[in-house]
Amino acid sequence: MSTPTSLQRPAPNSALRRLVAGYPVAAFLVMAYTLTAAFALPPIRTRVGILPPELPFWSVLATIFGVGLPAFLVVAAAEGRNGVRDLASRCLRWRVGARWYFVALLGVPIVALLCAGVIFGRELLNTLVEKWPLLFTLVLPRFLIRVALFQFFEEAGWMGFLQARLQDSYGPLKAVILAEIPFALWHLPDVLVETGGQLPLALGLLGVFAIGQLFYRAVAMWLYNNTHRSVLLVVLFHSSYNVTTQELGREFIPGWSEGSAFFIASGVVVVAAVLIIVFTRGRLSYR
Repeated sequence: MSTPTSLQRPAPNSALRRLVAGYPVAAFLVMAYTLTAAFALPPIRTRVGILPPELPFWSVLATIFGVGLPAFLVVAAAEGRNGVRDLASRCLRWRVGARWYFVALLGVPIVALLCAGVIFGRELLNTLVEKWPLLFTLVLPRFLIRVALFQFFEEAGWMGFLQARLQDSYGPLKAVILAEIPFALWHLPDVLVETGGQLPLALGLLGVFAIGQLFYRAVAMWLYNNTHRSVLLVVLFHSSYNVTTQELGREFIPGWSEGSAFFIASGVVVVAAVLIIVFTRGRLSYR
């Protein structure tokens, strides 16, 4: 049996802590949506500016204070210091087998490039030969920035707190579905900013995003269960997927502006998720 994510703790004294302890998932989602939407408002979004790698600083703040911090606050209120230590330990758990680092870091980019090679042939090979230094001067730095400023805090909340807790209560597949719905909705402010506030377009794009991310969260759950509940390995996998669809795809995969890198990488994750679900009989290696 796996160690439950929820740790038993005597009821807290204050009314607010009792409320959070009684409804931890609802408390986390309220804070995540409220704070993320607040950082996306024009008065804040336009003042904080853009980070040097052209990453919106408001999105960094929304991820840190809208997802990472609420996860630890809710755990502190509901489970006390032991719960905080457990979540922090899972977020920093790095002692896992080397093969899992290979899967998390290189699985998606390598398979995506192989698939792109079949589609685009010599054009992709020539680009790799000409631009290979960009793997170290552009792709790797952007990957590290995503890990440190985005995905670490994002997965501390969505995987370390929410999805892991749902898995202990409802099982792995139900946890994937139940976590994906609020996870997709959390991206709505970002999509609205990208589409210039066009709500119908934003909802349409969010629907496409949600379908693809449903399979991603299944693979992430499987990876989490196979690495002794390591959120860190999920962070690396998430960042690897994002950098494949963005920087790696932009520089090396033809037709990036038409979404070729996104659809190829998403296709890789969908196939992987289906195979994992079939071969684990829906358990995603959860014990």
